[in-house]
Amino acid sequence: MTEFDYIIIGAGSAGCVLANRLSADPNHNVLVLEAGGPDKDWLIHIPIGVGKILPAQIYNWNYLSAPEPHADNRQIYHPRGKVLGGSSSINIMAYVRGHAGDYDRWRQMGLDGWGYDDVLPYFKKSEGFDEGADDYHGGDGPLGVSSPEIADPLFQAFADAGQEAGYPFTEDYNGAEQEGFCRFQFTTRNGKRSSAAVAFLHPASTRNNLTIATEAHVTRILFAGQKAIGIEYLQGGKLVQVLAAREVIVSGGAYNSPQTLLLSGIGPADHLRAMGIEPIIDLKGVGRNLQDHPSNVLQYSRIGKSPFHENMRYDRLALNMIQAQLFGTGFATKNPAQVTAFLKSDPVVELPDVQLFCRAGLAGVKPWFPLFSQASPDGFMLRTCQLRPESRGFVELSSIDPLAPATIQNNFLATETDRRVLRDSFKMSRDIVSQAAFDGMRGAELVPGDQVKTDDEIDAFVRHNLSTVFHPLGTCKMGIDDMAVVDPELKVRGADGLRVVDASVMPDLVGGNINAPVIMIAEKAADIILASA
Repeated sequence: MTEFDYIIIGAGSAGCVLANRLSADPNHNVLVLEAGGPDKDWLIHIPIGVGKILPAQIYNWNYLSAPEPHADNRQIYHPRGKVLGGSSSINIMAYVRGHAGDYDRWRQMGLDGWGYDDVLPYFKKSEGFDEGADDYHGGDGPLGVSSPEIADPLFQAFADAGQEAGYPFTEDYNGAEQEGFCRFQFTTRNGKRSSAAVAFLHPASTRNNLTIATEAHVTRILFAGQKAIGIEYLQGGKLVQVLAAREVIVSGGAYNSPQTLLLSGIGPADHLRAMGIEPIIDLKGVGRNLQDHPSNVLQYSRIGKSPFHENMRYDRLALNMIQAQLFGTGFATKNPAQVTAFLKSDPVVELPDVQLFCRAGLAGVKPWFPLFSQASPDGFMLRTCQLRPESRGFVELSSIDPLAPATIQNNFLATETDRRVLRDSFKMSRDIVSQAAFDGMRGAELVPGDQVKTDDEIDAFVRHNLSTVFHPLGTCKMGIDDMAVVDPELKVRGADGLRVVDASVMPDLVGGNINAPVIMIAEKAADIILASA
């Protein structure tokens, strides 16, 4: 069988970083495998193309949870990237690190080396911020980060309304102060998406010591005793085995990484035996501790001309797409959400526990053209997101078939605190839209409408409409307790030659979008791995 020094399972955000950093030493022979295909579709790289790319079955696992017991037994939609770059190739490109206090909390959990002062250099290492380097940002890293000027008066109204409602404004939520309304920062460079594949994998792809395998679905990790010695994967209908001289690194994400471990005999022994798998390592934390950011959406009609609505006309959109592709400028390079806010639902909470997003256009908006296709009603959306929910879910095997999706159970709204925060954030959004800054722009509340007033009615609306902002993590958590799957060096407990490096190792949720933290984790992991070599 073919042998590599390092085998990386998954070419998502973490896998792309690892592939680049580990193969930078020509003495290391590296294999990275991706179950999806290449990221050649030009729509992946044009920011406004996210509306077409995100739901596309070819690029997205499109997972559904099991019926959620506290959310009207609905199945919650969970998109995950199935393409080089993983979810960084299909997400909204938000560059958010979380609050400094999140990482100091990790350190207080006993995770030495993961405090804010420890991780900030790795955020800066990866970042190429278009406004240059400073105490908080890197200026010459491979990951393009930009903070474009606000291009729609809707977003300025949102920011102004927040201050009218008594909330602060912050110049840089990734800088000295997170709390407040602020311009979004995006993983874009020169008007194009800067995915992990674009930033890290493609520049390394010509190295002789790096092999990239696409449409390669890993079925299990191979062991000699408790030492990981290789992997088995399906590609083109054939089953292939390869060996790892140094390490196997699992980077499949919060759903697929625990599934891979479980299929390989690592996890809760009772669950494995019930599925007909003989345990190799009894680790009861594998698949437990699932967390995500629950959210709900309010929608409003919009009065007056909307740049987003006008530019969604087919002829204008086509020209905008061409302009973006050729010159990296224009409407199609702009994200439909340009301002966000990190706020406290209650003054007594230590860190902001709510994030708000304002997006131009209503849900389901489509391109239009006079006489041929009717324009969608014009409007805007406010999404409210709880940043640190108490509810915990799990991921389990649904089958021993490695091609079958795992069972995902979130248990959203399981605690009164979670129900209160989402209720309060709903009220906060309504209050912000009611401010004078939205006068002359704010139309009727379309969803849920003014028939929803009381706390019970708000709670019922949240239960029936709750979704997530697609930030699953924690299912192979890093820690020093009995439920930890990996140690602070991301080694799988009880195993040799095996690590997990992705969002699944995060012990709990950070305050914001998680793509930037995943890239940071991979940067730090690469240094740890290279030092151990």
